[in-house]
Amino acid sequence: MKIEPDVWFDEVVKTYQRISPYINHTQLVTCPDLNEELGGKYLFKPESLQLTGSFKVRGALSAISRLGKDELKRGVIAYSSGNHAQGVAHAAKVFGTPATVVMPEDAPSKKVANARELGAEVIFYNRRTESREEMSEAIALERNLVLINPYDALATIYGQATAAYEVINDVNNPKIDNAIICAGGGGLTAGSCISLKHINPRCNIFTAEPEEWNDHQQSFQKNERVRMDTNRSGLCDGLLTPTPGEIPFAINQHYGVKGLSTSDQMVCEAMSFAFNRLNLKLEPSGAVALACLLNNKEQFAGSRTLVMLSGGNVDEKTFNKCLARAN
Repeated sequence: MKIEPDVWFDEVVKTYQRISPYINHTQLVTCPDLNEELGGKYLFKPESLQLTGSFKVRGALSAISRLGKDELKRGVIAYSSGNHAQGVAHAAKVFGTPATVVMPEDAPSKKVANARELGAEVIFYNRRTESREEMSEAIALERNLVLINPYDALATIYGQATAAYEVINDVNNPKIDNAIICAGGGGLTAGSCISLKHINPRCNIFTAEPEEWNDHQQSFQKNERVRMDTNRSGLCDGLLTPTPGEIPFAINQHYGVKGLSTSDQMVCEAMSFAFNRLNLKLEPSGAVALACLLNNKEQFAGSRTLVMLSGGNVDEKTFNKCLARAN
């Protein structure tokens, strides 16, 4: 793909101007005790407080806001483990278009219920035996719907980039040393690169993943997109993407992104840390970046580091189980 950093950043600015009336400007939080312990400053972006409970609504609004009248009349379709589904359902409601979402049979019940409550039709697929991409494309063709890709489209990535764009406009010193970003398809990381690297080209950006679903980390090491075995599940349901998106991977490679991964145990401990010390309730996928920070304290000591807390859509049973495991 053509590498156009200045064009990308200009598109992010335009996108933010267009979608900002429809999103929450989530405010950065810090933990003084952690700052003192590590001798740095750690900025947490709580997208768990975003509309629909995650950053995904930003990309959905960006993509759907670009559709013409005829496309809006046709309706939209998306595939998602849950958060993009809710984002698309909300964005579709904002712009007055019907939404269909394809979700795995084992998606958290809270995410399914939220998508339906927002007016979306939910169609299930088997994560182990069926391709959500193929199913969504077939339904889109059959029903003449517009497919809203969750990460592998610039229109979506520009929306995801607005989270980091808010950060560089909020902090007194925008030159952040490091950023740790959870990665499923890689759209949030790619968008964060566009915004953060525009201000500070030396900012080190890291993907954060569960260690058993670390396709980005492996892909960066091998310099090619690695595909994971999908015949299994995982605690971080929102990050069980088998391979990085083609466009995000190209952008992330261009910016020199490196990969981090962590255990489910550390994810549970990060959820506990966020709840008890930041007063934030995170889902497992939304806590992975924090888990990677806590698991690599020496690496990030003395630095100014941004940590994306990407979502908080978790049911009480799962949340309590994770906190009990942390303790």
